[in-house]
Amino acid sequence: MNVLNTFLIGILLSIVSLSSYSQCAVTSIASSTTICLGDSVQLFASGGCGVLMNNDFNNQTVGAGWSSNASPMFNNPCGPGLPGSLTHCWIGSATDFPRSLETIPFTLISGCSISFEMRYAADENDIDCEDPDLTDEGVHLQYSLPPYSGWTDIIYWTPNSTQSGPLYTWNQYLVNIPAAAFSTATKIRWYQNVTSGNEFDHWGIDEIEITCPISTSVVWSHGPTVLNPPMVYPTHDTSYIVTVYDSINGYSASDTLFINVLPVPTSDFTVTSPICTDNFSTLMYSGTGSSASTFNWLFSGATVLSGSGAGPYNLQWPTGGTMWVSLEVTDSGCTSPATYDTVVVNQAPTASFSADIQEGCQPLPVQFTDLSNPAGSVWQWNFGDMATSLVQNPSHTYNSPGLFDVTLIVTTAQGCDDTVSYPNFINVFNQPIANITATPEITSIVDPVITFGSSSTGVSDWSWNFGDGTTSGSTPDVIHEYLTDGVFSVSLIVSSADGCADTAYITVQVIAEPHFFNVITPDGNGMNDVFIIENADRIPGTLQIFNRWGKKIWESSGESYMNDFDGENFSDGTYYYIYTYGVEMENEYQGTLSIMRQ
Repeated sequence: MNVLNTFLIGILLSIVSLSSYSQCAVTSIASSTTICLGDSVQLFASGGCGVLMNNDFNNQTVGAGWSSNASPMFNNPCGPGLPGSLTHCWIGSATDFPRSLETIPFTLISGCSISFEMRYAADENDIDCEDPDLTDEGVHLQYSLPPYSGWTDIIYWTPNSTQSGPLYTWNQYLVNIPAAAFSTATKIRWYQNVTSGNEFDHWGIDEIEITCPISTSVVWSHGPTVLNPPMVYPTHDTSYIVTVYDSINGYSASDTLFINVLPVPTSDFTVTSPICTDNFSTLMYSGTGSSASTFNWLFSGATVLSGSGAGPYNLQWPTGGTMWVSLEVTDSGCTSPATYDTVVVNQAPTASFSADIQEGCQPLPVQFTDLSNPAGSVWQWNFGDMATSLVQNPSHTYNSPGLFDVTLIVTTAQGCDDTVSYPNFINVFNQPIANITATPEITSIVDPVITFGSSSTGVSDWSWNFGDGTTSGSTPDVIHEYLTDGVFSVSLIVSSADGCADTAYITVQVIAEPHFFNVITPDGNGMNDVFIIENADRIPGTLQIFNRWGKKIWESSGESYMNDFDGENFSDGTYYYIYTYGVEMENEYQGTLSIMRQ
């Protein structure tokens, strides 16, 4: 016998052994594996001894003893399975029809059954989760007997057109093997032979068990001896172990459920009471919830000034009375009983006042009257000029000008207070401040125009006197032209709307035209040594000197000629000069200059 034949015989013996050999298997699930302290848990178990096939697809393959032409998926494209399922076999868009999931042959006898979880897809728009919706697009559970030339339906799940109902959610199924399927080599398959294409009519299957009867005993670690024991109420993290025994052969199988018991948070808090309607009550959470908790507060009509989550909160109530606050806390899905507390709210006063006069010239006496409601027992006045009073209806004299804020704080016998502040409530008029600017302050008669300006404050009327017998009522910038040279005292009287006045003065000068002397004798005797242009130092001007051939031999520097030309080393004789002058150099004078040394 060669190696290949030995290998094939080994496979055959393995198949026969798998078909006829009984074993124990058990799977347990709980209604919830994480509960809050005080909650109940329902435990469930399925299986027993005599399990021929058990496949949960958790290794993301179809597993031993199976074959499929449908290229199954194991990534839960249509959502998770029932509790306890890590993954499942999904027949999706990876293949066209017919789609088949088929077992190897088994020995099936009376009492054998198939349990499994299955669902149809229920999303008509998802490429991997599109629903069977025509009556012939469903899944057949079938069996076949040797020589496997045909298949017979055990059950067929007919789709509907509304994508609703139990077929479209994960459900557990238990199907008894019909007598016609009893044999020593029966195959089972799930089969879909009609679809609208590989992107349509998808379905999934999970937790498949093929079980045949055998004498089985059940025991749970906490005492019950049935697969589905009564509810349990664990008070701490607890493991529950279910074991099935083959009482004939001594085989067994166990499965463990771990129940995580979470503490229930408390909802204790502290609250400030009593308070006033214009103040706030501070709430501080003092329970056992974690930072991940959610908080359900009820505040009995309060306005939340600040705070969120666990707080702290600042709450304000608009009216007096006895109010209440309650809190429920949820942490990791566990919700506390509600905690309640009350807050006593006292009515705060509304502060108000009036004055017999609000504006006038300094000094200004004012009589104030308290109009607060309800009446207070303590009054605190601030008149805005550093003066205060504790009298209910005080009088006060303002000695300084300005706008003054007036503030009143009223306190009731219950300690509630209110503050009212009227900005710029008292207006004490001041004397206006007059000032003058002149541009320029010194000018030439050739350009005798001066611009006067004023930045006086508190002014409604201006009265100008330009010192040359002329006046003006213009505001506040004026232009005045002087007709003669001289020194002029200019005054400005400013008046406020309230009749207060102030005066400012400035002196301006208008310089005469330049006067020229056309001969110099630069001999060092201190007389007539330089070329003098009278008033040149007061008038911007430039002097240029030319020889008799018209060549410029000298020019002044700076903004004004400084009467400093002394002939230098030029020879005696007659020279020609040009003098340009004026504020904008708009005037020109031409003449001759003789240099004569003795």
